[in-house]
Order: sequence, then C-alpha cells, then structure tokens
Amino acid sequence: MNFLAHTLFADNDDLIVVGQYCGDFVRGGALDQFPAGIREGIRRHRRIDTFTDQHPVNLRARNYFEKPLRRFAGIITDVVYDHYLARNWSLYSDQSLESHAAFVYAALQKHKALMPADLQRFSEVVVERNMLVAYREFSAVEMALGRLANRSSRFQVLATAADVTRSLDEPLAACFAEFVPDLIEHVASIIEQ
Repeated sequence: MNFLAHTLFADNDDLIVVGQYCGDFVRGGALDQFPAGIREGIRRHRRIDTFTDQHPVNLRARNYFEKPLRRFAGIITDVVYDHYLARNWSLYSDQSLESHAAFVYAALQKHKALMPADLQRFSEVVVERNMLVAYREFSAVEMALGRLANRSSRFQVLATAADVTRSLDEPLAACFAEFVPDLIEHVASIIEQ
C-alpha cells in the first residue's frame, strides 16, 4: 500500500500520520529520536508493508506483470492500490477524501521539523499537488510512476509501467477489492496489540 492507504490507518492521530510517511524514509530500528506517535506510525507502516508484500492476493497481482516490470510489481501495485482506494474512498471511511487529505497535509506541515530532510521536500510536493485527492484519477498513478522512473537508472523501466498498469486495470482492481478487507482486519489486530 502507498501513502494514502497508510494514512487511512493512522487513527486520525497527526503524529501517527507523520510516522506512516516516515516509514519509507527512515531506515533501521533506532527510532528513539522520534516522539512516541511517530515511532508507532513507522512501526505500523512496516507491519502493513510486510503483510501486504506477503499476502497471496498481492503475489497473484504481481504475476500479472511480465519481466522486466515484474521485478517492480510490488511498487506498481502499491501505487495503483492508492488509486483504487481514492476512487472508492467512501467504502472505507466515513470522512470525505478531501477532509482526510486536509488533515494529513496539516499534520505534515505541523510536524515538518521532525521529518527527515528528503521527506520534508517530498511532503511539500504532496501538499502542493494535493496528491492524496489527485489519486482519484489515473493520471496521478502515471505521475507517481514517472517520478519513480526518474529516480535512478535502475528504475527507468517504470517509465512503461503506467500503460501496462492501465491495461491490467480490471484484474488489479479485483485484487485490491479482495485484499483490502484482509488488510483492515490485520491493521485492527496490530492496533490492539
């Protein structure tokens, strides 16, 4: 799951939201430099990623991609799953997507000084482009995959990923719909721990 999905599971706690974002920007287990809420968000992010990466439905979804994209299929499905979540947001939240996004953006701005420098820069882009709401449109998937493709020569193959992903819309959307109830149940169980 990507950023929108992670923030869905932040319990409307602004520090957990920031921690959920930090999950992709902070390496290792030494998290003592962060407040408790951010530490919890990072841990939750990592548990969600582990569950997502190992889930049989997502393993099946990744197999829809042929080489060389299959190597990056986990990244691609994370991005497109945010699109499906945004498109169907009202099925998973009582709050509007716009209200949720505004809360997330406020949390990122409020706690910017606590985030790693590269996340501070990325969060500015997220807010400026209203990325969480933008994910309703497939163009946000194209933009995200294009941004990843430009990161390094290793990721350049992702420049073709948007067209392939669009062609797989029906089976990938079905995988998302099958997976999300399991994810919701899993997150509920880790929050209770």
